[in-house]
Amino acid sequence: MRILFFTSKPIYPAVDGGCFASQQFLKCLLHANMDVKYVTLSTDKHPFDNSKFPKEVAKKIAPVDYFVDTAIHPLSAFAALFKSSSYNADRFYHKEVADLLNALIQNGDFDGIVFDSLYTLPYFEDVKAIFKGKMMARTHNVEFKLWEQYAKEASILKKWYLNRLAKDLKRFELSALKKVHAIFSISQDDSEVFRNNGITTSIVEIPVSVPTALSAVETTSNKLFFLGSMDWQPNIQSVRRLMEMLPELRKNNAHLELHVAGAKSDEVFPEQDQPGLHVHGFVDSVVDFMSNHGVLAAPIQLASGVRIKFLEAMAMGIPVVTTPEGALGIDYTGKNCLFVVNSDEEFISAIAELSVNPEKRKEIGRNAIHYIEKNHNIDAISQKIVETFEANT
Repeated sequence: MRILFFTSKPIYPAVDGGCFASQQFLKCLLHANMDVKYVTLSTDKHPFDNSKFPKEVAKKIAPVDYFVDTAIHPLSAFAALFKSSSYNADRFYHKEVADLLNALIQNGDFDGIVFDSLYTLPYFEDVKAIFKGKMMARTHNVEFKLWEQYAKEASILKKWYLNRLAKDLKRFELSALKKVHAIFSISQDDSEVFRNNGITTSIVEIPVSVPTALSAVETTSNKLFFLGSMDWQPNIQSVRRLMEMLPELRKNNAHLELHVAGAKSDEVFPEQDQPGLHVHGFVDSVVDFMSNHGVLAAPIQLASGVRIKFLEAMAMGIPVVTTPEGALGIDYTGKNCLFVVNSDEEFISAIAELSVNPEKRKEIGRNAIHYIEKNHNIDAISQKIVETFEANT
């Protein structure tokens, strides 16, 4: 089966969880012995660099990129208020790119196309005009829900505009997802939101495949970490909350350290002199950083989809302390595979317990690895993708 895999940003290097999720989806396609051609949009924010792709992967998928200017221009943003389309989605569409994409498809003899993320779907209608095979949408989250949450948190001046963007995006998102042959949803929670909003398209939960460690890493008692790109507002909010809680956390453990890493973290939180706080900026190896910085602490308040960094940490046996919002997409009830708390007080209490109880850290870590092995296994996920394509053939 020959598949075109089309993403809205280059998946290598893995600058954020979305890139990792797309990398793993690609690995599932290849694991299922599919013949994959990879095409991506690239932007100033997410440039394309073929040298960042592993050589063995690049040889198989022959990456192609099309640059689009997604910069926000005040005049076009204002003009969008008088249109019925979504400004968020429209910024990713260029007619020249649509023509190039269609030329590639016409010469590619593809059996199916995967539109990875909402922001590739502006090209759906152009592709549909010339391609008669199966077209699937791979969703990373429910995008309009995030923008609705952004609006709730915004100041009065921004609230109206963000609500308008969310409304336009919702209309586009639901309309686009009704047109594809099937939706590869990242979690059951997202699937339920789509169905509750009138989506009758076939929806199949395809979780992110995550390789597990042979055994849990030995987490220290005096280190916490947060890892995530700081161009996403929920991550910034989480770090600020951790910084506010840090003095109280250090009352229980005077040597406790909070380590923050991720793209732009050193720009958003420059020259911090708070006792116990360390800001690392972008780190080359997620695995090395997580292995050496204790417990993942993430008081997420705004979320959709699945927090990929949580899955990576759990696969290494690293305890995670988060909120119900942060744990969306993880079936944690009765599994004892991570701490889910409902208040700052509970958050502080959970961290205090993990700080003094190495056996608890080990127990959570073992359960987390077992959860990942059972629910994020590449063999089962790859087979599910194949079955979905075959069912829609």
